[in-house]
Amino acid sequence: MKKLLLVFAVVGASFASQAQVICAVQSPASIAGNYSFTWADPPGGWGTPDFLIPGTFIEDTLIMVNDGTPGNNATYGNLLQEEGCNPSPVNAYAGKICVIRRNTCEFGKKAFEAQTAGAIGVIIVNRDPDVIGMGPGADGANVTIPVVMLSSTDGQLLIDQMANGPVVALIGNKTGLFPNDAGITPGATLISKSYGVPSQLAQNASEFNFELGTRVYNYGTGTQNNISVTANINGPSGTSVYNNTVNVGTLISGDSVDIFPGGAFSFPQFSLPTYAPGRYSLSYTVNLSGVSDDYDSDNIVTSDFVVNDSIFSYAMLDEVTGLPVANNGYRPSTNNATFSTCMVIDNPNASRLAVKGVYFAASTSSASGVSLEGEEIAINLYRWEDVFVDLNDAALAFTTLNSVAFGFYNYTADQQSETVYAEFDTPVALEDNQRYLACAQTVNLEVYLGHDTKTNYLWNEGFYLQPLSPNESDGTYFASGFGMDVPSAMGLAVFNADELGIDEVTSTVDGKAFPNPATNDVTISIEGEGSAQVVVTDLTGKVVINNGVNLVNGNAGLNISTLDAGMYVFNVTLENGKTAQFNVVKK
Repeated sequence: MKKLLLVFAVVGASFASQAQVICAVQSPASIAGNYSFTWADPPGGWGTPDFLIPGTFIEDTLIMVNDGTPGNNATYGNLLQEEGCNPSPVNAYAGKICVIRRNTCEFGKKAFEAQTAGAIGVIIVNRDPDVIGMGPGADGANVTIPVVMLSSTDGQLLIDQMANGPVVALIGNKTGLFPNDAGITPGATLISKSYGVPSQLAQNASEFNFELGTRVYNYGTGTQNNISVTANINGPSGTSVYNNTVNVGTLISGDSVDIFPGGAFSFPQFSLPTYAPGRYSLSYTVNLSGVSDDYDSDNIVTSDFVVNDSIFSYAMLDEVTGLPVANNGYRPSTNNATFSTCMVIDNPNASRLAVKGVYFAASTSSASGVSLEGEEIAINLYRWEDVFVDLNDAALAFTTLNSVAFGFYNYTADQQSETVYAEFDTPVALEDNQRYLACAQTVNLEVYLGHDTKTNYLWNEGFYLQPLSPNESDGTYFASGFGMDVPSAMGLAVFNADELGIDEVTSTVDGKAFPNPATNDVTISIEGEGSAQVVVTDLTGKVVINNGVNLVNGNAGLNISTLDAGMYVFNVTLENGKTAQFNVVKK
């Protein structure tokens, strides 16, 4: 079955994707600019204004909530009076945007109490370094003022500055607020095909290259003449290795134009004859002609990629550790058993690589009280053998996933949102032009798996039409996961295939079972003949079936009717000692 996009529940939620919807500090200049945020909107059950309507915004001075509650929060250390869970004096925040810390009570309760005390808007500061979706709770429908959330880092920056003097913020849709205002957005911009680029797959211009492009908006009230956009890429040494400017001419108010491969306006493809290892920084910059941009915080979009010899990843890689960064935790909104976050690798020169493990991150909500300590995450590398051309192909499916490597990660500490490494039982050499799907899977409904909310492949997906970051929920796979503006925060640990011993490569054979998912009976299909031993384990490692079978033309039947619904690992050992491993979902 073809599945493209899965709705998600989050330890975080989706960002406002429209560039004209902003949460920005106007003054002082030292902290001015746009901030990442989530907002409470009417479709979510709030009575708040709809920021998607142009001109819907507020702008005023920030004020810290103080509802008079004595004491400190024993868990997080902040003053309880800063959580705004109790009534404040009448008009305490009249005409101001009220800043409130998360914790203790519902988001809707905080916002309603601030509104009752005269606030024209609310900024909720998260207790974690990310932003999350805000449920309305019992009071949200009665909240008629804007409500946004900032990360703990950004929120504390505002709070610290407020102690030194006034801070003015603008929250909402800025379309039509300024005469001269052009901008671009990460959601309509082409970037590198991956963030972590194995040097083994980038030895020359034909092996690694990518297209550039962006959509330019005129948010202002005036017509702009001779708008131009410059695309620049700095190499690891900091010097420019690519620089091109495209002039898109005149753009009237409210209009947009695409600079796109094959379009009326386009950039040359990016490619280099050789690629030095290190970080490359791509930037797009909008330039107005003859006037200054009245709001220039959305005039630049940046994105990096890193050429290295050890990690393939779509997620951003930390500049210090070099590991994938998980800045939010997601899981499906409706999920009853298994949840996997995945990533795809498919390359004409993939046989130069071997894979030995997976980087990923997980978290739990503070409200659940669940610790990651003792939690087990299964990792899998599949040969994705369904034959299809692209995301528009009706043949796109996840019916032929054959496990070629498997392993577990057992948390020994509560490593919330930390990137961890899980090793496969056996390293695997990849094959050229073969899709592989690497997944990390949980069966705990309280566990959220890490995603990257700061690397946006929406335009890449629309242009190349290839799956990048699928996920799985209760045995059903979704090719676009939660959307390619939130790719999985995973990385494949890779190394040179010629470093992999030949015995390790040839000790395994391909195997699968069908139908998959199955109800009562499956047929095991292996590259082998004669007797074989089938050991089936659940995802905790418990053996649930241990049977001998006889392979005829490579096939043997097995009854699984006694198993509970869920994912199981099939380990098959042939007479010659070779093994096969694959997963089967029991309905």
